[in-house]
Amino acid sequence: MLPRVISFGYVDYELSTKKRTATCKTCKKRISDGDATTSNFVALFFCCKIVDMNKSITNEPQQPSISQFLDTRAGQYSMNHPQQKAITNALLRDLIIGCNLPLSIVENKSFRHFLTVVDSKYSPICRRTMTSKIEDLAAEKHLMLKTQLSQTDHVSVTVDIWSDRKMRGFLGITVHWIQKGIERLEVKSKLLAFERFKGSHTGERICEKFEAVCDEYNIKDKLDYIISDNAANMRKAFTVCFPTDQGEEPDDNHRLDDPELWHDLPLEDQETVGASLGKKHRLQCFAHTLQLVVRDGLTETKVASPALSKLSKLSSLLHTSTTLKDVFEAEFGERKSIPASVITRWNSTVRQVKAVLQCEHLKLCAILEKAGHKKLLFTIREWNLLKEMVDILKPFEEATDLTQGEKIVTISAVVPSVLSLNHHLEKLKPQVRFLNGLVKGITAPFSDPVYLKLEQHVTPGDKDQEDCEDGGLFAAYCKRQKKDVQTSPALQLSHYLHIADGQNALLFWAMNMHTLPSLFNVATRVLAVPACSAPVERVFSYGGIILRPHRAQMTDRVLASLVFCKCNAE
Repeated sequence: MLPRVISFGYVDYELSTKKRTATCKTCKKRISDGDATTSNFVALFFCCKIVDMNKSITNEPQQPSISQFLDTRAGQYSMNHPQQKAITNALLRDLIIGCNLPLSIVENKSFRHFLTVVDSKYSPICRRTMTSKIEDLAAEKHLMLKTQLSQTDHVSVTVDIWSDRKMRGFLGITVHWIQKGIERLEVKSKLLAFERFKGSHTGERICEKFEAVCDEYNIKDKLDYIISDNAANMRKAFTVCFPTDQGEEPDDNHRLDDPELWHDLPLEDQETVGASLGKKHRLQCFAHTLQLVVRDGLTETKVASPALSKLSKLSSLLHTSTTLKDVFEAEFGERKSIPASVITRWNSTVRQVKAVLQCEHLKLCAILEKAGHKKLLFTIREWNLLKEMVDILKPFEEATDLTQGEKIVTISAVVPSVLSLNHHLEKLKPQVRFLNGLVKGITAPFSDPVYLKLEQHVTPGDKDQEDCEDGGLFAAYCKRQKKDVQTSPALQLSHYLHIADGQNALLFWAMNMHTLPSLFNVATRVLAVPACSAPVERVFSYGGIILRPHRAQMTDRVLASLVFCKCNAE
């Protein structure tokens, strides 16, 4: 009997003594085998069939991949499917990080149902997987930031320490520089570190942690200015980190100018400039200094205490008494309220006073009397006193807001703000009726602002170039220049003084970077210095929002990763 494999796949079959021979239908090859076996016929048959199937698959147009075939059969995307990855990344970046939603939402039953409506093929991930993706994203952003910082020569930083609601300490550091484009300049601000800080917050330990972060990003030699608040441990930290000679008096030679500007100076002057440029400087936070000055002024102004006390109690009642709140909103509008003040933020007191002054005095008194709160009635004298307080402090509020910007140049606003505030106070002195003590108490501390040195870097003063003997090392360099006057810093300085007239700083230097190259190198370093530590305080605000009360069990590592990704999101 003829074997089936031969009858099915072969033709021209012949049987001789102890030997079978046949021709393959597919490849036309003549093959032989023993009279009792068919192994050769079977092997060739299957080889030919496999080759034939591969040819048909290759020639078929728009043949789906195996993974797509399996996805269709399973009814869901695989973990490596592009759409699966896109939805997961959107959940991470837009919802978890962008909208501050909790990580547990990915395991919420209702949210998972929502995802099936959005895309029924999406495979929801678990909380643990989302946590690992957050840490991976933080590591990715860390490498991107290191790359960015490797491409800049000079940076400044803001530093502060924050404790979350579980009293875990975190050291926050933001980094700032000006990025030069083809036709524009841009102030860059990034979160450098948000790391757990265990133990006592001594200056030495802050210094040690800060230097470790600088070494990690390789920016210690690029660091120009460190901005922090006036706390004793912060002052101590950067005295330890960047010590100065004992008894050394600060002078105008401690500049930020580019060392390449000084190659034509005598050797002695070059050494002086080099020593000056090698020093790091700590600047007090301007907003914090302003806060301390105004707070002390308000504390010393005893005449305002009764009115402010009544205002504080009224604000508290509006947030605790539904009866008074209903009557208040019925009279002044549903969105009308009086915010609470924060003891560490004097501008919150100003906002509170401004809010109550928007109410009509007589109507407010009638509401309070009707509600049984006669002790909170404002007298006419107290009402006028509050108006006078707003008139005095409103410019201080504006100066604080102006110097707390992050994506704009703020350092150049400090000296004009100080001069304007002093002028404002001097002008008010003859007009003040109730708060003379407040006006006198907040004038003196601004007589010699530390930021004046920075202002002199970019604007030596309204002098001619020939009269710049007191203008610092840059003026000395200008007078010693032997180069062609068309390219000398002396001519650039003279030209700058003629064309600078209150323009936007970044726009001005973007337009004149090639016209004033020597001054440009100085300006881009100085203008990147933040006026205050507001950038790092914003980081802590994000941390407080993320670690809401019902999320207090979040680990410090996950919190740090979330804050880092949040603050460095593009």
